[in-house]
Amino acid sequence: MDTLSDEDHREFAEALLSFGGMVTEMRALASSLSRGDLNVPLPSSDNELAAPLKALHSTLKHLTWQTKQVAQGDYTQEVRFMGEFSAAFNEMIALLAERKEELAEEMDRANVRATELDRANSMFEAITSNMTEWIVMVDKESGEHLFANHTAVTMLTSDTFEKQLYDILFEYAHGMELGSEPKKEDFMLISDTAVQYFEMMLYPIRWFERDAVACVLSDVTESKEQYSKLEDVAYRDVSTGVFNRLYGMKVLEEWIADQVAFYLIFADMDMLKYVNDVFGHGEGDVYIKVVADLLQEISQVPVVCRLGGDEFMVLLKERDLRGRDIEQVMEDLRTKLVDSSVTDEKGNIKYHRSLSYGIVGVGQGDAGAKASEILALADDRMYQYKKAHKKERRV
Repeated sequence: MDTLSDEDHREFAEALLSFGGMVTEMRALASSLSRGDLNVPLPSSDNELAAPLKALHSTLKHLTWQTKQVAQGDYTQEVRFMGEFSAAFNEMIALLAERKEELAEEMDRANVRATELDRANSMFEAITSNMTEWIVMVDKESGEHLFANHTAVTMLTSDTFEKQLYDILFEYAHGMELGSEPKKEDFMLISDTAVQYFEMMLYPIRWFERDAVACVLSDVTESKEQYSKLEDVAYRDVSTGVFNRLYGMKVLEEWIADQVAFYLIFADMDMLKYVNDVFGHGEGDVYIKVVADLLQEISQVPVVCRLGGDEFMVLLKERDLRGRDIEQVMEDLRTKLVDSSVTDEKGNIKYHRSLSYGIVGVGQGDAGAKASEILALADDRMYQYKKAHKKERRV
């Protein structure tokens, strides 16, 4: 058996140390790769043991670069050298590319819709900004203000006025359902300086994913005022300012039909012919106006009508008497009129002022009664009253 020389021992030791160094380098690289740390120094080129790990390191570095490319939207990347992982990776890339294409198509469609919506909104704003009608949009569940055209914004001159409007709109809009028929309503807004009347159409719609109601308001204040003036001409007695026979009979028939509990008072001025004949029609007109004004004091809301000449009709709802006796009210009124009788400079009576009256109470069960019959009955009772008080009427 040959004996190893010292040189052989030295070479063996050097080889063993070199092998140990390669193993240490390989273990360090393997440890870094296991942690996912690719930014490490690689073993020397003559470390043949680490060659597979260095190849794996290179592969992972390249795969990392490919993944970054994919993250930046490059779906042309493909892996061919990692078996099942390659197949899964490439399938993922293909799905991402397909999804990207779908998203691009969806974005194109969304852009088209956005362009169309912008055009529609521009046209809508152009149309509504020049309309005299108010266009206001409210959320039907919360009452939130969603839109108002230029006309509405300009006319909403105060916070109180605006709140009043939106409270009214929400009240009408809250109960409407999508798909229901448009609804027409009338209302008025009251400010510190004026009252405005409106006609409104309400349209339930879907507005930017919300259930809303579009309210189209027309300011009819001017036409309402014109109608009121025409109504005054048609329904007012020019010389006294109270209503005329036409309006009185209209209200009488409406109250009968609506089964309102009310009183009809037929009043006849005493001695008007005498006053006209002796003191002139000017004095007679003064007498008529005094009686008309006095009859309006019966309550806060009587319907006083001059039927013609010296005859008046008063319609008064039972509830407006506030528990007072109608007979006593009329007697107190008559006494007040008598006390206003006209005297001369010496205090002597020139003529007495007084009136005679007849009262008919109409209840809720009298819907079948005729207006003419009720008026005739009140006229008859007035005549009986006039007869009973004939002696009191002396000049």
